[in-house]
Amino acid sequence: MSKQTIKNFLSCTLIISFGFFSSYCQTDTVKNITYENLTLKDLLNVKIVSVSKTPEFLFDAPLSASVLTKEDIRRAGSTSIMEALRLVPGLIVREQSNGNYDIHLRGMDNVPPNVPFDITSNTTTLVMVDSRPIYSYLKGGTFWETLPVDLNDVEKIEVIRGPAAALYGPNAVNGVINIITRQPQKEGLYLVSNSRHGSNETLITNVSAGYRSKKWSVIASGNYQGRQRSQTSYYEYYRNLWFDEPQYLLKFTGDTARNIMERSPDPALAMKKYAGNMFLNYQPSENVRINLSAGIQHSIVQKVSTENAITPLSTAASDSRYADLKARVKGFIAQVSYKEGTQTTDYDPGNTYDFNTLDANIEYNYTRGKWSLKPGLSYSNAMYDDTKHSDLINKTGIFNAKGKITTETASLRGEYKLFNNKLRLVAGVALNKFNFPDTTYLSYQFASTYKLNKKSILRLVYSHAPRSSTIFDTYVDQTVAIFPTGFKKFTSITLEGNKKIKLLTANMFEIGYRTTINSKINIDVEIFDIRGKNYNTLVHNGPYQQLRGTDTIIVLPLISTNLPLKLTQQGITVSFIYSMKKMQLKPFITIQKTVMKDYTRFNNTPDAIGVPYQNNPRQNNIYSGMGTKQTFQGTPTVFGGAYLNYLVTPKLNVNMNLYYYSPQTYYHFTNVMFNDGVRGIDHINAKLIVNANISYQVVKGLYFFCSGKNLLNDTSREFFKTDEVPFMLFGGMNFEF
Repeated sequence: MSKQTIKNFLSCTLIISFGFFSSYCQTDTVKNITYENLTLKDLLNVKIVSVSKTPEFLFDAPLSASVLTKEDIRRAGSTSIMEALRLVPGLIVREQSNGNYDIHLRGMDNVPPNVPFDITSNTTTLVMVDSRPIYSYLKGGTFWETLPVDLNDVEKIEVIRGPAAALYGPNAVNGVINIITRQPQKEGLYLVSNSRHGSNETLITNVSAGYRSKKWSVIASGNYQGRQRSQTSYYEYYRNLWFDEPQYLLKFTGDTARNIMERSPDPALAMKKYAGNMFLNYQPSENVRINLSAGIQHSIVQKVSTENAITPLSTAASDSRYADLKARVKGFIAQVSYKEGTQTTDYDPGNTYDFNTLDANIEYNYTRGKWSLKPGLSYSNAMYDDTKHSDLINKTGIFNAKGKITTETASLRGEYKLFNNKLRLVAGVALNKFNFPDTTYLSYQFASTYKLNKKSILRLVYSHAPRSSTIFDTYVDQTVAIFPTGFKKFTSITLEGNKKIKLLTANMFEIGYRTTINSKINIDVEIFDIRGKNYNTLVHNGPYQQLRGTDTIIVLPLISTNLPLKLTQQGITVSFIYSMKKMQLKPFITIQKTVMKDYTRFNNTPDAIGVPYQNNPRQNNIYSGMGTKQTFQGTPTVFGGAYLNYLVTPKLNVNMNLYYYSPQTYYHFTNVMFNDGVRGIDHINAKLIVNANISYQVVKGLYFFCSGKNLLNDTSREFFKTDEVPFMLFGGMNFEF
């Protein structure tokens, strides 16, 4: 994008902003109140379901939570669900390539440092669609591009900060992001469509059509995103440089990595995805409600998803299908969801696997007077199989097995109110039985709120949550390299799973305070202390000998192993809302400090030998950092943003939103491999991202808009050796009937 284009857009923004502030000083003559100009009371009385699994006002919620509405997203000009999460307090959202983001709740990312990317991806936040888990059990985390829903389908996004496994099961270690889909609000035809086109050949289209009667409604939706990268070059670990379409082969740990152009056949591609959904709702009476949804999706992206030995960006592809059934009959609520598909983490036949997951739960809500009890049972079964796509003899697949992760959970949640409902006590406990490790983990949550008066509420929370094991950590059986070391003698480097590995857990203590100062101002403060342990990675262990016919194989194994590392994080998040009839201002900031204890960068046990970059394993190993304490630099200490919206006229709306994070340093496992203090280390600069969106309502329900992303044109990368993020200009329309 040329400098003149940027100047023109900024000039346009300044002119409209001047009119915005001028209009602000004039008498308001708008009579029809719309969602664009809700009062502060209306904003705080938005209902949230994810905190207690029952609707309640956001102001009264006993946990730190936020609600992002479809109107917030539309007014901000967000181009995807991922980007929209920058509008939510407590979330770290960094772009890797056009439209592909690394997303973390309250940080704790790049933990442990000096390991492969996929181990430090966001494996501790549970993402859901209508309470249906979206979680990859391969190595943990969320493949955001595989979400079948997109902007058109979103009614609101509810975010819970802090462990919530007692409510939603394992993997809600740092919190929950629950995407609630839309339903027709009025009887008759329903039609919503939006389309935008922008820089880097970005095209985004969403269409939804449906119908609602008195007892039932149906919606069919489709979405498409096509995005190009801002560059076609790739960073290469070995030479520590970016290369445009490199044509070379690279030797790596005894193996030969294929040409990068085979792994990334379209260097310009950032994202191509499309999906279709069907939502059916039936409510024959007040006490009976049935929701059925189903859909398919296809995606191919270039993002940081796995290790390919050459460059951080990998080409990942996914084809999947899902069905979800949810029923409520009086106090009973049951939900069953199923998902299956085929995914490729990096373009290579050996990096492909088939999967299917089944999640089922049933709960009963019993309420009597001031008491409320909610017992529940849930079951999860995840099957992953790469045996059809790999060479099982040479073990070239991702994990070379047909693996299963199951979780059986019994839970009980209780609530009691006293002192004229001023004091609210909430407790939840869950017993989680896993197949691997073959043991039972307890998760719990204790929360209380006390209304000091009608305008102020104090809350206390203590919670504990485990993360489930993954297919890779449990089942991997991969030969990385094998080479001759003598007559009929060979040495083999292997990756091996561990079915007895301890599960990562986190404890959190939090104090929160919400207050409405007057009819225009609200402040929410949350002070938190989080402590995590049982982090794991692949660790060089002692060698052992195998016989294959007359050949002797000396195996140098890398085994999934728990580290002595413990992480502590203390911080504060402050959110502020200033709301008038035509204007909303919502700044928020998180300041935190993260400390590692008992950590060392060496990933081998004392009895390991043959580690190419470690000469003294008995002295330098995973236990050599015991007793140490160091500040963790892999996550920002300050991050946050602001959301400013102004309704200039009944038809013209101006929105500006900002997002900021402080400097951080990412440590990749090549830092240990090369050990030169340069390669494998990336210093991510502080960055302020300023976006603006101007929309105009031509006729009722039809909006045209113009958006600018990264108006300051700070092109600095936001993740380890990934793409530059330049200014982008968008234009488009949104229609609702």
